[in-house]
Amino acid sequence: MTLEAENARLQQRVHELEQQLAQWRDRPTAGPPPKPYGINLDRTREPTEVDPFNSEGLFRAYVETANDMVYAVDLLGRLVFINPYGERLLGIEPGEWRGRPYMDFVAPAFQEPTGQAFANLLHTGELMDFEFALLDRAGREIHMQVNGRLLYAGGELIGGLGIARDITDRKQAEQQVQMFVRALESTHDSTAIADLQGGLIYANPATDRVFGWITGPNRPQNAAAFYPEAGTKQVHWLVQQAIDGGWSGEVICQRQGGDRFPALVSVGPVPDEQGRPVAFSIVTRDISDQKQTQAELAAKNLELERASQLKSAFLANMSHELRTPLTAILGFSSLLKQQLYGPLNEKQMVYIEQIRKSGDHLLSLINDVLDLSKIEAGQIELAIEAIDVPTLCDSALALVSQQAADRDIRIRKRIPKRLQPLMADEVRVRQMLLNLLSNAVKFSHEGGEIGLEAIERGGYVHFCVWDHGIGIPEEARAVMFQPFHQLDNSLSRRHQGTGLGLSLTRQLAELHGGSVDFESKLGQGSTFTIRLPLTFVPPGRSPAPAIQPGASAARVMAAEQARPPQILVVEDDSTNAKLLQDLLSSWGCGVAIAPDGWRAIDWLDSHPVDLVLLDIQLPDMDGLAVLQQIRSDERWQDLPVVAATALAMEHDRQRCLAAGMQGYLSKPLDHQALRAIVAEFTGYHPVGPASDDGSD
Repeated sequence: MTLEAENARLQQRVHELEQQLAQWRDRPTAGPPPKPYGINLDRTREPTEVDPFNSEGLFRAYVETANDMVYAVDLLGRLVFINPYGERLLGIEPGEWRGRPYMDFVAPAFQEPTGQAFANLLHTGELMDFEFALLDRAGREIHMQVNGRLLYAGGELIGGLGIARDITDRKQAEQQVQMFVRALESTHDSTAIADLQGGLIYANPATDRVFGWITGPNRPQNAAAFYPEAGTKQVHWLVQQAIDGGWSGEVICQRQGGDRFPALVSVGPVPDEQGRPVAFSIVTRDISDQKQTQAELAAKNLELERASQLKSAFLANMSHELRTPLTAILGFSSLLKQQLYGPLNEKQMVYIEQIRKSGDHLLSLINDVLDLSKIEAGQIELAIEAIDVPTLCDSALALVSQQAADRDIRIRKRIPKRLQPLMADEVRVRQMLLNLLSNAVKFSHEGGEIGLEAIERGGYVHFCVWDHGIGIPEEARAVMFQPFHQLDNSLSRRHQGTGLGLSLTRQLAELHGGSVDFESKLGQGSTFTIRLPLTFVPPGRSPAPAIQPGASAARVMAAEQARPPQILVVEDDSTNAKLLQDLLSSWGCGVAIAPDGWRAIDWLDSHPVDLVLLDIQLPDMDGLAVLQQIRSDERWQDLPVVAATALAMEHDRQRCLAAGMQGYLSKPLDHQALRAIVAEFTGYHPVGPASDDGSD
């Protein structure tokens, strides 16, 4: 029942209330006033039966049981009546309100408009749906909506009557709705509500911006305008998705001018009070910029991938081009040093040694660049095996001993004999130790000392390399492990190097699941520590494949006959071919040279061969194609073929082995590795001198 209807029912009692209120208009506020309006509201009395035909009884029953606050004030704004519901609402005791100004119960923010409303009531005689807030005893605001009338006695104004309803829940709901509306109005995405036929019920301001609409009578009335051509069909499909529980995905939308754009559209049902969908929401986000960014990123990725491929091709090509002449430089210098073809005087021996050292230095630089490239490309595979740590340390120290002796630097070591075996790639761990030991020698003062310690701690092996050299300045420590960084990058620097050693060492340690750290004091020296787990196995990887034995008939025959093997060298570079011919001949082997693949096939067709050393980059027909020709003839199915190439990347090695070669050697050739290949595949153990260091 509305407040207006309730007020109408009370009009019959207004004249009675006016009579009672007249008795109070001139009475002071002190002391208990008589019961207002002549209505007995004393709750201590026994309840009496109400006569339904007695108007005063009816009014009393209404006031006592009403779920609205009924109150009356005199002309001075003093309360003369509040029904029980009003007392409970305010949290006050019965009668506690008597004689108090009604403003005592009005929230401060509403006192001024409430006072104005009371003045308007006195002026107009009526107050309709006025909203304000009361404060209960706990200080909580209670929002009320009140209708009021003036009370008269004998034609004289004596006060006012109000019936107020608690609308706190409604106000909170309205505030939530307003907040929701403000959120919709301010969102960046288009948000619309449409009926199940697509008719637009609501569209926020962003909708005009996203779809290029101009607010006014020409604004589309149906959501079909959001979509090109078959827009109505699209709306029906979206309605079905919304009814089925909601959907989100990419849709092609159109602007008012017909321009199309990609959008992320989300739809959901809008139910009625019974939970039945009566409308659906449409949230549209223009993703044109996102799509453009994705396209640009895709183009950039393609560009980066192409650059990476070009970089890999450049490194592979440069590696080949540099290794080919290095093979001759190191190989011939090694043969000269062995004095196979006559003695050398002392100065010539010095020159040969210098050539060899310079070649070794250049080869190490090439290897470092290739290793860094392979690590960055994720192409390094670790050959994990059990390593005896003391033996490994001794071999690393032996490799730097001459370098240290040249500068009169003493080497200290502290390696316990009973260390657990280390599961790691022996070649790579030795490479890490050599990098640190070489740096220790390089940055130490002549006549100083360096040291290597190995400590087992908490499932890890700690390799500590220390020196008493120049130390590392504070400003250089943050970039110590960056590629190509050196302590002294000036043109006048005293120490050679590419600045790759520390970067490679850290990355190789991390590939093993370890780390590299350092401590240093400027002018007093440095200590670098490699920390490797004892039982590391790379996930998803297996130990690098060993040289395939390829037990062939030719190999068995050569072993049984114990005769020098016949080796065919397929090499287009005449200098390197001559080097291999001289080296293998010095070991007692028979050697034939074929400068290309076709002549190699012709030679095989008419000569017995025990082993083929095959270059990969050959004119007209590359080494892999030559291998295919060899394997296609049943006479040569078991003939051992070993790659001898300047292509030194890991994927080159894998490609050769996968193609069916039994072994792989990278240039410059390691003499000891070549000896092992000859022995492995021919059963013949080469005789004659070897190089002093085992490599070119």
